[in-house]
Order: sequence, then C-alpha cells, then structure tokens
Amino acid sequence: MRVASALALIGLVAIFLAAGGLEALSLWVRHGAEGWALGLGMTLARLGALAVILLSPPIAPLLGAAAAGIPLAVQARLRGRRGRGWIALSGLSAVPPLAYLGLQGALEHLHRPPPAISMLGPWLSGVALGVIFAVLWLRYVPQAREAFQFRLTRRSKLERNRKTDVREIDRILPPEIGRYDPERYFRQDRGLFVGLDEHKKPIYVQAEDWRLSHVLLSGRTRSGKGVAAQILLSQAILRGEFVVILDPKYDEWMPHVFHAAAEKAGQPYHFIDLRPSRPAQFNPFAGADEETVEAMLIGGFSLAEKGEAADFYRLADRKAAREAASLIARHGLTAAEALAEAGAAWAERAPGFHAALEEMADLAPVNAAGGVDIEAMAKSGGCLYVVGDMGNTRVVRQQRMLLVRLMMLAKRLQAECAQRRLMTVFADEFKVHISRPFMVSLGASAGWGMHVILAFQSLQDLADVPADLDRDAVRGAVMENCAIQLSYRIRDPETAEWLAKSTGKILVDDEIRRVERNVALSETVDPTRQVRLAERYLIDENMLMNLPKGCGVLAGASRLPVFCYTSPIQVEKRPEAVRPSAAEHTKPATDDGGIGGSSPPACAGAAAEEWL
Repeated sequence: MRVASALALIGLVAIFLAAGGLEALSLWVRHGAEGWALGLGMTLARLGALAVILLSPPIAPLLGAAAAGIPLAVQARLRGRRGRGWIALSGLSAVPPLAYLGLQGALEHLHRPPPAISMLGPWLSGVALGVIFAVLWLRYVPQAREAFQFRLTRRSKLERNRKTDVREIDRILPPEIGRYDPERYFRQDRGLFVGLDEHKKPIYVQAEDWRLSHVLLSGRTRSGKGVAAQILLSQAILRGEFVVILDPKYDEWMPHVFHAAAEKAGQPYHFIDLRPSRPAQFNPFAGADEETVEAMLIGGFSLAEKGEAADFYRLADRKAAREAASLIARHGLTAAEALAEAGAAWAERAPGFHAALEEMADLAPVNAAGGVDIEAMAKSGGCLYVVGDMGNTRVVRQQRMLLVRLMMLAKRLQAECAQRRLMTVFADEFKVHISRPFMVSLGASAGWGMHVILAFQSLQDLADVPADLDRDAVRGAVMENCAIQLSYRIRDPETAEWLAKSTGKILVDDEIRRVERNVALSETVDPTRQVRLAERYLIDENMLMNLPKGCGVLAGASRLPVFCYTSPIQVEKRPEAVRPSAAEHTKPATDDGGIGGSSPPACAGAAAEEWL
C-alpha cells in the first residue's frame, strides 16, 4: 500500500513538472524570455504548493520510511541483482528535502514566508524508522523463512543414507522394545537364538557358525553382556555341550540361570569358588598330562620369554616348571604336594617359580583330593561355574591356568577321540584370563572343539596384558578369531571406532551447502543443495556410543550387522546353584609308594556323541 502511495506521489510530481514545462515553453514561444520566466515561476509555485503538502506531518514520515529501500538495495547488489525497485523506493525518501529547498524560491514568488526547519523532523523520524525496519527484516526474517521452508521440504527418496549427527542420533537408532521371554524363541532346529531385531523378529545364529566361530561381547558395565551370555549358554547346555563359565566378579543371577538350564537338560552342574577364604574343591591338574601341566604353569605364572634381560633367569624357572609338570602328571599331585616333594630344590635354583607355586599351594580351593573332574565333564557334558577374582593375584593366576587347562584338554580330546562334545567357555572380564599359551592357540582352538565367548569393556582391557604378550597382537588375535560380535553401548571412543570398523562401510550422500552473510550480518543457507558420494561405517561410532538400553549390534554370523535386543531369562534363586563342590584338602598315598594315581585313557567311558 505504501509503495502504491509513493508511486502516486511520484506521478503527481512528474505531472506538475511536465505541465509547468509545457506552459513555460508555450509562453516563451509567444512572449520570449519574459514569458519563459513567468512560466517557470508558475511551475515553481505549483511545486511549492505540492512541497507544502509533502512536508505535512502525515506525508513526510511515509516518504522518509521509503529509506528502507537503501539497505534492501545494497543487499540485492551483494547477491548479484540490480535492485532497481529498491533504488526507486529509496529515491522517494529524497523528495521532502528537495521540496523543502525548492519551496524557498516558490514562496518568495508567492510572497509567502519560508517554511520552518522543524517541518523536516517528521521526515527524519520516518527515515530512521525505515532503515531500522529494513535492518531488522534482513536480520531475522530470512532465517525464520528458511526454517519454515526446511520443515515443509520433502527430501528426495533417491538420496542414500547420510552421515550421522550425534545431536540427531535418536532419529536413526531404533527405540527400546522392553522385556520379553527369550526361552519362547529357543529352537534347536533353527540354531541358537540371540535376540530380537528392531521389528521384534527373532535372530538366530546357525549351528555351524556357532561351532566354528568364537564370540566377542563388548560394552560397558551393566550394558547387557551378561544377559547375552545367559541366552547363548543356556541353549548350549540344552544342546548337551560342556559349558564352563569363568566369572571373576561373581554375577548375581548367572549361576541360577545356568543351574536351571542344567536341570532342564538333565546335565550335571558344579559350582567352584576360587576365592582364598573358600574350602578345597578341586585339583586343576587332575588327569592332565605333562605337556598340559607345563603349559598351565608357564601360562599362569607368566614364565615365557619377554624380550628383556631377565629372560636369562626365567630359564631356570621354566626348567623347574618342567620338573614340576613331570612330578605332578606322573603322581597326580596337587600344587601343595608338589611343593612338599621338591620345593627345597626349586627354592634355591628357581626362586621365582618357587614363590609362585608356594602362593598356589596356599590357595585351598585348588588343592583338593578329588572334587570336580573336569575331564569327565568334558566327555559327558554339563555346566561348570567358576567364580574368581579380579584383584587377587593368586586367584587371577588360577583363572589363567584353568583356561589353558581347558584348551589343552580340547586339543588332546580332538587327537584321541573321533567323536566328542563341543566345549563352550565363557571368559567374562577377559583381561584377567589372558595368557600367552591361550592367545597363541586361540585361532586353532575352534578346530579342537573349544568354542570361546570373550567379554570385555574397552580396548584398554586388552592393553592390560601380561608382560610376555604384545597388546597389539592380542587385539589382532581377538578381532581376527571372533567372527561373531555382539556390541552394546560403548563409552570409550577408541573402542567404538575399533568395533565400527568391523561392521563394514556403506556409501552415503554427503551434503554440501553454501552459507551467505547479508548486510545485516545474518547468515542464511543457500537453498540449493549439492550431494556427493561419501563413505561411513554401517554402524558408526555415534550409534555404538548411544545404543538404547538392552540393544546391541550383532555382526558376523553369516549376516550383515543388525540391531539385536536381549532380555534376561527369568529364574528363581536357589542356594544349591552357588554351593561350592566340597572335597578333602589332602590326598592319601597310594599302595605303591606314590601319591595319587595315573589318569585313565582319554576316551575311556566317553559318550560317542557327535558335536551338537
């Protein structure tokens, strides 16, 4: 409306000037110079009268407000446009002062007093308000219009996935699905149930993949690793496998879940507590041959070469370990009995080995006469739950020894028995179980019939390795041999990136936009988008660090990585599930003067069953 009024005024001034010019020309033709002067004076008089109107309070501020066209014209020129309309609008703001100057001579011709300067005040106010309005418009309106257009924009369906933004990660990640009963989905004919996908459909691992692949569970504390282990190992027990759980932090519910699974499967269940205050329960060397005992001692006591000057002194320790292995294997001794037999000689020749064996001899749970027979369970199946410790050095060594014992047992049974049961070992908080013999044989152990589930929280756990191991080599061995990975929410960015790499890369559209700054110093985004081809991990770091509760990412298992929701198995707590298997602390001497007895043939009494 204002623009129309301004154009009308411009037209009025133009008409006045044109009429005056024609009249002055006519008078000049008829009367010469005197007539021309008269016509010019009449024109100025008319213009003066118009100026009086233009300088009136209602009109002058409106024409002054036309100065808003000045910043708008500058902005148009900055964007490469001519801005003629804004220039014309801003020109209207100059009419009142020009009329004021022209009014001086016109009023003198009409014998009237000159106008007061205060008449320009309303015009100046209009100019100031017009410029301020234009600046505020350029500062706020373009951004509001841009946001409105963005909400209304419908993105192209041909656009591929985009790179993730942690501020909008909830739009990409699936929502929580709540708890459910995992046992409803246990189907041996379909494989091993792992969890539900984001559409609440069951996810299974094929039996062949399960048998030949190790499993890696990763995530922060209380993220879901233990729940996943409950689901997988309960099914392993039901399938007749020999399941061993190495729990260094004593989970509240896992013993009860596995005890219930063993009862359903009709398999034996044994609970061993390695903590120093517990009674004698078993002998980890029972039934082991000389090679196995030596590997257990070297792995548990970290006696392998470490590439340092002290390796010279470890030669004596390893020699003592070989002697102890021969003595223990031939006579079926415990660590305490072996120390009593030859401890004095080792104390002089191999003090390091003697001190470590002495610490083991003082640990009652592993110096029992009889107790749990690991080899018999490996042949018949069942569940062995072992509680350890994360801080006590003596217990940590026993946990490493036990893992080496299981690995060597699987190797020996593979060579001696054509048909054997699959052995599944869950090593929770894997960093306390790492030893050189185990890491060297991790890749081959799957071929021996030993399937391992490793659980850790971050890469820093794999960096905390014994001195005779290289942490990078440990990381590589874990990643290479654990073909099935289930990763929950990660806190450590380095670990998240490491796990994201295992999910593979996908092609995404990377958007490029140009940001402009206008004359009011307000930035706007050019609506024209440029899309180029880029890459990101299928499940990237932002996703892994912000996964919903109970949700993990299942990778491997002959499938692309998928979101996988796990839920705990509901059972009742029963005291027999956490009652240690009792045994005597000392062993009687045999009739032939030796201590203990020889182990039976490896396959004696073994059930001729195929791997399940």
